[in-house]
Amino acid sequence: MFNIWYFLLRGLQTSAPVAYGALAGVYSETGGIVNIAIEGMMLTGTFFFVWGAIAFKSWIMGVLFAILGAVLLSILHGIATITFKVNHVVSGTAINLLAMGLTRFMSMQIFGMETQTPVNSYIPPRLFGINILAYFYIALALLTIWIFRRTRFGLRLRSCGENPWGADSLGVNVYAYKYAGVILSGVLAGLAASSLYPNQWIAEMTAGRGYLSLAAMIFGNYNPLNAVLAAMLFGYAETLRYFSAQIPFLVNVPSTLIQSFPYVLALVVLAGFLGKTRPPKADGVIFEKGED
Repeated sequence: MFNIWYFLLRGLQTSAPVAYGALAGVYSETGGIVNIAIEGMMLTGTFFFVWGAIAFKSWIMGVLFAILGAVLLSILHGIATITFKVNHVVSGTAINLLAMGLTRFMSMQIFGMETQTPVNSYIPPRLFGINILAYFYIALALLTIWIFRRTRFGLRLRSCGENPWGADSLGVNVYAYKYAGVILSGVLAGLAASSLYPNQWIAEMTAGRGYLSLAAMIFGNYNPLNAVLAAMLFGYAETLRYFSAQIPFLVNVPSTLIQSFPYVLALVVLAGFLGKTRPPKADGVIFEKGED
């Protein structure tokens, strides 16, 4: 029989990678850096989690390794877009492709298997049957709102995304704040990876969740809490496929259609809301100190 309590919990866990990824996008794009590399950061983070957890026999080290792997790619994205002024979308696309090849190469070198790792026994503890990391993303969204509205760091980061030349004229180190936003997006992408499937790394296992995170961010109009709520919409849509056999009106629906539902929903959302959202004014704009 359909268990509404378990459905709510399972949806909370399924939403976690997309929610953390959406927050990653919010931090990066609030500082003016378009970050479609979240998919690659998440994929790299999943491999690093398993590698770190197995190597040190600790899930905490797995989380730290996942954050490390994602942050390294975020720094690479920052170097490309902030220091060398590469188009943000081009850089993000290149990093996503790099992550696909890098994780396969590292898996082959470390574990002797190209497309998957051994099963990892060192996973985060569970509370009510779900990954404990799934309980924190709403609190992080509320914390992010406070940071953006009440702290010097948050206000300056927002100014770098809205008008970096104005911020520069007031003595703000725009480059440093842009790097900070991108690196924080890497930290959150690492948490997204840690909440995805810590038992094992499998090639391309993120399956587009990084792109769903960007859709959630846009749907949430770049607001941290709204982005997380949008991520939960996608997460619960994906959860439906686990319960399709228990829900009467979904019993006869083809499984492939149910599996595609979150991605179809993302397309519908983007088609309906893309023109109604307001990104930071200088989001994706190449900043050059001293120019206007």
